[in-house]
Amino acid sequence: MRPNRSRVAACLFGLVVLGGCGDAAPDPLAGPGLPPTLESLTLDTLFQVGAASGESWETFAGVWDIEVDAGGRLAVLDLGGPSVHIYGAQGEHLATIDEPGLDPGQLDGPSGIAWAGPGELLVWDPGSSWISSFQVRGSGAEYVDRWRAFAFGETGFCSAGGRTYLSYLQDDIVVHEVGPEGPVRSFGPAPVVVGAETLGLELRGIALEEMTPSALLCTGSGVVDVSFLESSVRLHDPEGAVVWSREFDDFRPIVAYSDDGIGLGRRFDEGAGSHLLRSVAPWGDSLILVQHEVRSREIPDENDPEVFETRLLNLADGVEVARTRALPLILTVQGQRLYLVQQSPFPMITVVTGS
Repeated sequence: MRPNRSRVAACLFGLVVLGGCGDAAPDPLAGPGLPPTLESLTLDTLFQVGAASGESWETFAGVWDIEVDAGGRLAVLDLGGPSVHIYGAQGEHLATIDEPGLDPGQLDGPSGIAWAGPGELLVWDPGSSWISSFQVRGSGAEYVDRWRAFAFGETGFCSAGGRTYLSYLQDDIVVHEVGPEGPVRSFGPAPVVVGAETLGLELRGIALEEMTPSALLCTGSGVVDVSFLESSVRLHDPEGAVVWSREFDDFRPIVAYSDDGIGLGRRFDEGAGSHLLRSVAPWGDSLILVQHEVRSREIPDENDPEVFETRLLNLADGVEVARTRALPLILTVQGQRLYLVQQSPFPMITVVTGS
């Protein structure tokens, strides 16, 4: 953790930020709220987590996921180890969960974290097929319980109000509520995978399994699912009924293909770039932030610039109200705090206030 109260200038780690930077604001987790637009947004740095060298909780192999609870506790899923590091509201290190193995409280191959409530952290570990619960108190994280959850491929994960959801393909459905006693309900028809119709039966099944899951965001209105690779975005109420469903406009999907009928490939638009979902986060109580990386190839070259297309959508109806390509990657938002992530020159999380 590196405290830094300096203001963000017109450029943050080489990534352009909209507008100028005003005087350093107070540090509200909940305040007057973020502006309902992306124009003239100013960002003021509070602190940074991540360093080029230091203790294991200071140096990340790679930031895979971050989540913040209502009290400002920051959980970071680090690709190294793997491990989950937990920090206080000002960036102070509180605890690390990093014991490897398959026994209770251990990690095998986690891919998602979620706060089920203040201080209650869930870790989704498809490597061992468990969702584990930890209670964070003071400067420690205590293992509480775990329950089975089976899923395949990339998965979305969120929890709120006693409900926990995973996204994976099963029986042509991609959103599943799960609990300690097993599956509760399933909903959300799988989106159409562009190019799947050109594949043989076996490859088509693999493409659907890999390319239909969604990132999930639990909100007070229900659960939002946004496809990782397609253009669909939906809000479901807590019982799974669709409140609204939309397709992003000006969207270029990643296309499934096979050159030889044996291997599955993902084709990107080499000219304009294709949209790869990177982030879904709340933006106050009435909006959600969605960020796609606009990428022209599966594995970018070292010199390829990172371009993130940021959209604000109304939570009530899914209508887009703002869009920009001038913001860095924002993995989550809590109150007026935005949690920015960069991987170069070393993995780092920068916590800023937005106004």
